[in-house]
Amino acid sequence: MEQPRVIGHVVTVNGFRLKVELSTEAKSSSRATPDGVQRAVAINSFLTFDLGAGTHAIGILSDLEAKESYDPSTNEELSLELTKPRRIAAVQLLGTVKQFGKGEWMFDAGITILPTLDTPAEVVNAEILSGIFEYPPLRNKPKVWGEGNFDFPLEIGHHTGDENTKIKASFNDLFSRPLAVVGNTGSGKSYTVASLVRGILENDKMQHDDGADPHIFILDINGEYANAFLIDDQSNYQREPNKLYLNGDEFGLPAWLMNGEEICDWLQASEATQEPVLKDWWAIAKASQTDAGSYDPFQVAISKIDSAISWLDKNQPANNFDLAISHARQYSPDSDWDGFDQLPNWTPNANSEWRKIDNDREVRDRLGQIRTELLTKISERQNEGVNFAKSADAPRFVPVHEFRDPSLVDRYTDQDSNKKIDQYLLTLKLRMRTRLDDRRWQSFFSFEDQNIRSFQNWMTKLGVGRKSASRVSVLDMSMLASEVLPFACALLGRLFLETREMLKPDIRSQYPWLLILEEAHNYARPPRTHEDRGQSLSRRSFERVAKEGRKFGLSLIVASQRPSEISPTIISQCANFFSHRLQNPDDIDHFRQIIPKQAQRLLDQVTILAAGEAILFGSAFNIPARAQVRLPSREPWSATASPYVDWSKDTVFPLADVVKSWGIAGKETPGNGCAI
Repeated sequence: MEQPRVIGHVVTVNGFRLKVELSTEAKSSSRATPDGVQRAVAINSFLTFDLGAGTHAIGILSDLEAKESYDPSTNEELSLELTKPRRIAAVQLLGTVKQFGKGEWMFDAGITILPTLDTPAEVVNAEILSGIFEYPPLRNKPKVWGEGNFDFPLEIGHHTGDENTKIKASFNDLFSRPLAVVGNTGSGKSYTVASLVRGILENDKMQHDDGADPHIFILDINGEYANAFLIDDQSNYQREPNKLYLNGDEFGLPAWLMNGEEICDWLQASEATQEPVLKDWWAIAKASQTDAGSYDPFQVAISKIDSAISWLDKNQPANNFDLAISHARQYSPDSDWDGFDQLPNWTPNANSEWRKIDNDREVRDRLGQIRTELLTKISERQNEGVNFAKSADAPRFVPVHEFRDPSLVDRYTDQDSNKKIDQYLLTLKLRMRTRLDDRRWQSFFSFEDQNIRSFQNWMTKLGVGRKSASRVSVLDMSMLASEVLPFACALLGRLFLETREMLKPDIRSQYPWLLILEEAHNYARPPRTHEDRGQSLSRRSFERVAKEGRKFGLSLIVASQRPSEISPTIISQCANFFSHRLQNPDDIDHFRQIIPKQAQRLLDQVTILAAGEAILFGSAFNIPARAQVRLPSREPWSATASPYVDWSKDTVFPLADVVKSWGIAGKETPGNGCAI
């Protein structure tokens, strides 16, 4: 009986890889079946193998070869030379499908029974393909859920070579865990990101202004997403150097949003002498002048005790220890500091600048005891309903004049016990003055001009907590200097995560946010021996988001040309991948090490992908696939230049506009056209 779907039979079973000997009739890449003409003997076509009981194994055709004669260099047994060559197809098994209704099939990634020798290889029918690609796995069902859909099959594009086979992914899975979108410049990354975000915004369930509240933050490093998400009046804004823009309007990153670690790295404070004083000033500067109790003195005392304990392990001047103990005494005067003063045995004497403590263990134990007493007091106070923010790390308003005050650090330094420290603080104060006067950092100090005087005010401008606001916040960072960019990105990443950490545990997964890192290799690089403090801060910030964000409803889309230049910690946390064309061997090898084995043969094709094509794989899909990603309804500014067209025009480069945008326009000197 004629079997129009059968194109061969299994001749080798090697783990989850099969070899199929093709029948003499299976010569064309297509085959006429009862469902119409379908792909058959072609790379990336799908084949099924009947396992009985209505279950079929499904695999993807990865290699084709023709064996014409015996090759003595192989380990194969000698056989008769054939008049016609044996044509062999290699197939990678992907899972099983089982029919559960008329025309309905369910995919299962598990394979408990493998095809046996001589099992027919059949061209997959359209209903099975539809069950695999158009019905992705359902993810993240809420604990308390009644009737109705809790997930949605989001259309990504269509299978390469078959426009009728739509590829869809789990909406929940794509946007609840980190997703990587990689590929060379011009391969379609920006279009893919825009297409995914448009898929969120254009979903029917997201159209109700009185109910839905998705919020998406885009760190737009190249200034290309305004056209995709902003109205015309917003997208055509005039950009100026060293300024940050939010949805077309100037925006700021107030310096007072920094925590203690960030302010020290930003001002390059030395660990031994400057950091303790700077953190102390930062904690008190953030304390509200109208509410003297807005910072926690016990927390400050504990941080000072930690500094004193840290001194025991380092080779530093003894006055650092004295200063830490002096400050701890000020914030916890009820502790037994008089008894502690009698405890240390100093060597060689109590007056030497580089003296050390002989009875290290006794001193360390006593400091630990005082620290424990303070923690107990904090716990008792919290049980009574009294709570304080960690003032140095809390995003509290600090006026600009506090930064300009030349004695701001001196006010929080115990000069009697540490007079020599002034020489170390001089460079710190000069560095702060330099930052204030450096135009590159103006977006950190423009908050008063923009009337941003609280964290709530700043978040409201971002659209958080306002249903009438834009659901996409495009943060145009293209005009920021390369030194400023990592600090700005680190600050945003940390604040978004810590904001969600402040939610009550039972609602942390609600109101989820999506953070898109465009050109992530610029500020989320792997650790290096010598790296800028800003790069280190930014990497650690996004590593935390990648590792912990899922628990708090904050997810990432990481877009980059160089996957090998992104922190391995971030990439390893990605649950889904969209790989556009890659050419660099280092990037391909790096990527190959982190992807599922079943997708590795598809990755061999990553160097020949057309623009807009991508290899899709991850937990949001049933099986890996090569797909043409659909174009977004509104495209980003990511076009490639057309030299033949543009160079033939009778126009010149608009230099005057560039000079004006840069803010360096001046009068021209007569005769030579040079600005003065």
